[in-house]
Amino acid sequence: MAKRQSEKSGNKEPVFIVKSALKHGGLDYLHISLIALVIILIALAFSLAYFKPAEIIKNCQYGIMNGTCISPQYNSSQVLAAAGKVLANYANVNSSLALLPYYSEPNNANVSYLPATGQWLVDIPYIDPFAQNKTFYVSMMFSGKNLSLIKSYLQSINPGQSGNNTVVSLGTVQIGGRVFCQDTEPFPVYMITDPYAPGAFAGIAKADNLSKEYPGKLNVSYDFIFTNYSSSFYSGYGVQQTQLLGEYLYCAANQRMITPYSANITKIFDGRPLSNVTLYETAIGSGLNATMLNACMANSTSTLDYQAKLAGFYGIVQTPQLVVNCRYSSIPETVGYAINYTISKLNNAK
Repeated sequence: MAKRQSEKSGNKEPVFIVKSALKHGGLDYLHISLIALVIILIALAFSLAYFKPAEIIKNCQYGIMNGTCISPQYNSSQVLAAAGKVLANYANVNSSLALLPYYSEPNNANVSYLPATGQWLVDIPYIDPFAQNKTFYVSMMFSGKNLSLIKSYLQSINPGQSGNNTVVSLGTVQIGGRVFCQDTEPFPVYMITDPYAPGAFAGIAKADNLSKEYPGKLNVSYDFIFTNYSSSFYSGYGVQQTQLLGEYLYCAANQRMITPYSANITKIFDGRPLSNVTLYETAIGSGLNATMLNACMANSTSTLDYQAKLAGFYGIVQTPQLVVNCRYSSIPETVGYAINYTISKLNNAK
């Protein structure tokens, strides 16, 4: 019995000694610690409710100002469309810059907003056919208020007038407000040229090959107009003799014989008006039907007047030019791009 008591006395139980904190209202230190912890948790809850987490601004397309995303009045697509209209107007510049609309690549343009000035900068690459087809850039600065052109950085020249045409792709200028063709294949391609314009006969040959390059896709027709190239000969040769070349070319195209006729004309053509006898004999020698030719020549004046109105309708100033599907203008060197662009649009619409 004494042994068991000694064993019990050997197993010591843990003892917690809680001291009274007399200086703190009689509370012990454990309770004080718990109260402090509760106060800290309450303060943390208030701070979380009052202070919201900072917002992280992401995907600000035009930059950040004063902690918020910049929202210009116009977007980059609208600015690029304005740049396309400026490019199209270069076709009316009396210099090599008239080729600029047809060698520009607006699809690869870079559009930037400049928040410091509230302006837009557009850089559009273009291919220079006179520099071994190297790529350069035309830069344009636009007002952020109304998208008016401030400055064009290309040989320090701006286009002479404004218009509704827009460069939409390489070699392709969309003609503003001139759509009267059905969106079906084969679609029309109008070859419009002054017969005395530089490159006129090369353009005719190019247009004639289009039907072979795009079988079943398009119908090529020829329209001959008389611009300043023709009028420069009026004083020396007279209006009638000068315009005979255009009439014979039209009648050859009417018999689908423009390829052999224009090829034979270029062998004797030196850039000046030819006589009626020469033009007629060349036509017969090229295989044209004489009866049909005479009938066509008798009505050619009124027909060419209509063709002049058609060219005016599409705003053709410089020649040779081609109008593709009544919507797009191009030049012989780049008309393939305009045709491919039209075909892709028609396919996407199906």
